[in-house]
Amino acid sequence: MGAMLDWPGPPIHIIGMGVAAGTLSQAARAALEQAERIIGSTQHLAAFPELTAEKIPYPNPMSGLSALLHANTGRRIAVLASGDPLFYGISQTLLRYLPAEYLVFHPNISSLQAAFARLGRPWQAAQWFSLHGRPLARLRAVLQANRLYALLTDRDHSPIAIAGIVAEAGFGESDLWVAEELGTAEERFRHFRAAELAGAEVEFSPLNVVILETRGPGGVLPEFPGIPDEWFSTGEEPGKGLLSKREIRLTILSLLAPRAGEIGWDVGAGCGGVSVEWARWNPLGAVYAVECHPDRLAHLGINRDRFGVVANLHIVPGTAPAVLAALPDPQAAFIGGNNGHLRELLETVWARLQPGGRLVASAVTEDSRVELHQFAGNREAYWTELSVARAERLAGQRIMRPYLPALLMKLEKPA
Repeated sequence: MGAMLDWPGPPIHIIGMGVAAGTLSQAARAALEQAERIIGSTQHLAAFPELTAEKIPYPNPMSGLSALLHANTGRRIAVLASGDPLFYGISQTLLRYLPAEYLVFHPNISSLQAAFARLGRPWQAAQWFSLHGRPLARLRAVLQANRLYALLTDRDHSPIAIAGIVAEAGFGESDLWVAEELGTAEERFRHFRAAELAGAEVEFSPLNVVILETRGPGGVLPEFPGIPDEWFSTGEEPGKGLLSKREIRLTILSLLAPRAGEIGWDVGAGCGGVSVEWARWNPLGAVYAVECHPDRLAHLGINRDRFGVVANLHIVPGTAPAVLAALPDPQAAFIGGNNGHLRELLETVWARLQPGGRLVASAVTEDSRVELHQFAGNREAYWTELSVARAERLAGQRIMRPYLPALLMKLEKPA
């Protein structure tokens, strides 16, 4: 994040261009006419040949915007943006450098607003999602049945690539509407089925947005907590390997009680059962999954991509507690694997845990159980032991095959 600028000059006006020419408000036009410097894309700057202000293209990379503004301190500046600058727009960058009181925003019609107008559908129920400059796998984190999505795209995340992800998720019957070059003479608005568009050879303008309505059986991506064990990549028979069983995993997550904006640690993450579910159901939090075993790290990465939690699940290779020093302090932490160093991990994580934070740890062996009890000491702790058995067939008969019981401890750090 860039340093905040000292801005003694007049406020900077950020002007949304909208999707059609001639839609600027009177206040926006006045700001443009009074500006000494106009910053924007080459296309937007070319729309005002009559203005005498110095026209400056956006820097590349955009991180140079801070230096550009600093070089023009005290000038009357207007910044041109697409659509509504406060909706996935330049505002996010500007607000890193300047407090809101130095910025005046002039919103306009965004491309997705205009797309829904072309479709003739209300858009308040749609889930808005930007793939612009972001990994396409992130779409897997939000795809659910019978939902309406509004998607911002870029050159690398075309409607065809989106349709492929949607079809792979079991929603091949979904409807996709692609709006291209909105507000221009080249505007197009077309409808496709996901299964038909996936892999098709259809040309699209890079300037497009997508409306998606999911249809189909789904069943490939989870829509509710409790991902089946066999859906995870573990390198062994599906559902086996170093992976917390679903019943235990759900209890762990309920004890962690993740909240939006919180930092979480999963120490000894294995193949990612806990950390993947944690990141998927708390998308506004950040989870750091610490693992040292190369094979488990590989499967942890596969599972992160498979379930689309690439934005908020951060894989940390290395051995704890040493590798924890570089991580931000957590509000919630889970210790699953310990490589025989449980007491050291408990002490380190507890020391780093923020006031009011929650520490959850599991133990299966008798040695680790003793260490949990010794560490808890006289602290007020919550204890529960889970014994899971699942049905199997033996000689044609159903039996219940037990797994090793897991002891869970939860401690809350005094605020």
